[in-house]
Amino acid sequence: MEQMELIGQEAPLAVPEDELERLAQVAEKRVEAVRKILQAALRLTNCNDWVDMGGRPYLTATGAEKLGAQFQISITGLEVEEVERQDKRGKWIEFVAKAKFRMGDREIEAVGTCSTRTKFFGFVRGELKELEEVDLPSVRKAAISNCKRNGILSLLGLRSPTYEDLKAAGIPVERIPRVEYKRKEGK
Repeated sequence: MEQMELIGQEAPLAVPEDELERLAQVAEKRVEAVRKILQAALRLTNCNDWVDMGGRPYLTATGAEKLGAQFQISITGLEVEEVERQDKRGKWIEFVAKAKFRMGDREIEAVGTCSTRTKFFGFVRGELKELEEVDLPSVRKAAISNCKRNGILSLLGLRSPTYEDLKAAGIPVERIPRVEYKRKEGK
């Protein structure tokens, strides 16, 4: 194969065709290995580890922690910051949890947040609670759980599984609890 010369610089050396074939075979083997790991991870969960959030499967923090233990994911350096915020509706608090997650020789940092304005903690019958009425320790725990979930799922490559993935892993998707959001009239 001839080497082309670009204006003012040499062209990069071409990869020999037999090397490309070898790289393609390695890539195919890796794709298959990753698929097997993902299916094995999903088989470790059950329908109680999942929630249908608006039509999409969402692995709960307890399900993620189950996977973290099985795949020997270590969590270090957990820090939680409490941030006071203010807007026209008043003062609110956000918790930001950060930690490092390691599996084998791969390490990442993940973040999880939760605030006193989330629907679960900050509202009752569609109305915003007063800050003093919100259970702050529970909001803090939710930020930590969100951090753990995000880190574990990122390391395992499970951030966006489909219902087809869950079915292939033998999870009875019809038994997964559903969360449905009510829309306000006129929207």
